[in-house]
This record gives sequence, structure tokens and C-alpha cells, in this order.
Amino acid sequence: MKKTKNANAYDTIKDLILRENFDRNAMLSISVLAEQIGMGRAPVSDAVKRLESEGLLVIKPRQGIVIYEMTVQEMKDINETRLLLEPYIMEKIAPSVTPDDITELTKYINDMGKCALKDDHYGFIVLDHGMHSYLYDLCENSCMADILKNLRDRMFTVGYKIIARREGRMQTTVQEHKDILLALKANDSLRAAEAVRLHLTNGSKLI
Repeated sequence: MKKTKNANAYDTIKDLILRENFDRNAMLSISVLAEQIGMGRAPVSDAVKRLESEGLLVIKPRQGIVIYEMTVQEMKDINETRLLLEPYIMEKIAPSVTPDDITELTKYINDMGKCALKDDHYGFIVLDHGMHSYLYDLCENSCMADILKNLRDRMFTVGYKIIARREGRMQTTVQEHKDILLALKANDSLRAAEAVRLHLTNGSKLI
């Protein structure tokens, strides 16, 4: 199905934010964004409002738009929320994970390993995001999945900076993902929950 102009504007601006293509100290405007992505003001305005509701932008009345910069405490709060929700999801989905799911998750992990060998930090974090999103969708709770996807979007650049600045973090992440995969392959709920809990705990220490 063809995407609407509003959806295209949202996806394009969001991708530019996640890739850090905007100066975080600059005051942006609807006109500037519309010109930059080659779209009209109406879909850009709608996208900006949506991105503000998701915590990626701040609209300052009579001033402009700025990229939101998270505090360390907010990063810790997000990780704490993930630590509560993701082990629950692992417990829920582990008994019903299929061979097709294992194949898909294995592909994510293998591709992440290739990115690690090439020091492709951006490609790695995109795959990391994709793997976790795939797991969220398996729980068949769209509310919980949407919450976690939004939290991961807000942490995207943080995750990127961590793997770019911490030598060996990509390789460690790949191994942690393999441990999650093995638990899911065995349909072991408790082991899967513990594996993702360890993975998130290790990540939180790097914030």
C-alpha cells in the first residue's frame, strides 16, 4: 500500500533525526524542514507534531523546533522500563517461537556480526533495532510493542554512540543476542527472560 504524504514526511524527518543529520543546537522551522525534504508544509507540520508526541522533537512557540536532547536520568528511566517489559515479553513468546522466527532472528544476528567486522556502527544499530522490534511484535500486544518501539527510537542515537565509542561492544552484543536466540530456540521462557535481562543490564551500565 502506497504511503501517504504525512507518513512519508514523518518517516523522512524521523530518519534524519536518528541519523543525527540535524544540528542539535539549531532552531528549525516547518519551512526549513519542508524545503530540506522537498515536501509541503502541511505533511511536515503533521509529522513534527507526531514526532514531538514521541519525544524526538520540541516545538517552542514563536521560536521554532529543536531536536530533543535526553538527560542521563531519562536514559536510565527508559532502560528501567525496558527491563520490566522485555523479560515479560520473552517469557510470553518463548513457548510459541517457530522455526521461521528462529531463521529470521538468526539472519539479524549474522548480519550484525558482519557489521561488527566492518565497524559499521550505523548498520549494526539499525539491525539491533530491527531484531528487538521483531521480538516485540511476536508478543501480539500492539500497545506494549508500540511503547517499546518508541523507547528504542528515543534511545537510537544513544545506542549508536555507545557502540561507536565502546570497543568490543558490538561483539558482546552479538553474543548476548545469540544467548537470547538459544533460549528461544529451546522454548525456554525463564532462560529467555534472564538472557534479555542480562543484555539490557549490560547496556545500562554503559550509559
